[in-house]
Amino acid sequence: MAWWLADDVVGSPQSFLAPYTALFMIGVTVRASGSAAVRQVGVVTIGVALAAAAAFVLPTVPAVAVTVAVGTVIGRWRIFSPDGMWIAITALLVLLYGTATDESMVLYRIVDVALGAAVGIAVNAIVLPPEFLSEARDLIVARSKGQADLLRSVARVVRDGQHVQWELRTELWELFKASGVTAALDRGKDSLRGNIRRWGWARVGGDGIYRPVATALDRTLISLAAVVVGVEGLSQMSEEGREGHREDVADLLDMVADAMDELGHDPARHHTPYSRLTSDHLPEAMRLSEVVRSSLHDAGRDADAIAGIVVAIDAVNATLYRLGDGSVATG
Repeated sequence: MAWWLADDVVGSPQSFLAPYTALFMIGVTVRASGSAAVRQVGVVTIGVALAAAAAFVLPTVPAVAVTVAVGTVIGRWRIFSPDGMWIAITALLVLLYGTATDESMVLYRIVDVALGAAVGIAVNAIVLPPEFLSEARDLIVARSKGQADLLRSVARVVRDGQHVQWELRTELWELFKASGVTAALDRGKDSLRGNIRRWGWARVGGDGIYRPVATALDRTLISLAAVVVGVEGLSQMSEEGREGHREDVADLLDMVADAMDELGHDPARHHTPYSRLTSDHLPEAMRLSEVVRSSLHDAGRDADAIAGIVVAIDAVNATLYRLGDGSVATG
């Protein structure tokens, strides 16, 4: 489309610039493509203006040196980021092609870029409007499963009396390295600005419907790190007190893992996605927590490590309870 408009409609001898510019507009958010279009037209206009001014008063070699230097300085202004380098590049190309003083060629170059930017925006906004809220939704599912799997891993370590292996820390580290869920939601929300697909998301609540669970996942991950530290300490202890106490701790971790799995239910598709949190899993987790607490005085050298695990798990449970009753803050 951009090529046809530039070649057949406008009759530009440099029509390749139109589709080339259009490609820069596609793939970013609709809002960002609009800003990119303004920058692209701006940097090209400034570049050819610099080249024309220099060509009128200087020989070619000094003109190239001056325009590249000035274009580079102007291109570093924040308003042109990240496309500022094209000011110097455009000026250089116009001078080397020998068209800096050809008004029609200069005008064609600006029109081609503007045409390509307009076509790119149209494609991005209407034909292929990108949105990243679905990626955030998928990340919520992945993170809930990942955090549940981590709890089951540490429960297995406690139950089997194993020493913590490096894989457990790697598993935790991979969760921390993944994009924060709330940050992914922010990106998804921004991608819907000016996007025709926002109406479909608006019908199910948009990004707001995922904010509580995103907050819960980000908050509980910190507590799970404390659980891993506690289990590492427990794994270094002797066999004393293993029977009963560690089995109860493992049962507690498994129950909270089941609760964490519930966070993978899409609230846009389930009327009460977290109902089992408050009706089944969390009450049982709180009961098991009390059982473990009441037996701490008999846990021997395990007592401190188990106490640390229970405190961290109680923090997880408190966050999940607030999610279940709808009171998790999203700020």
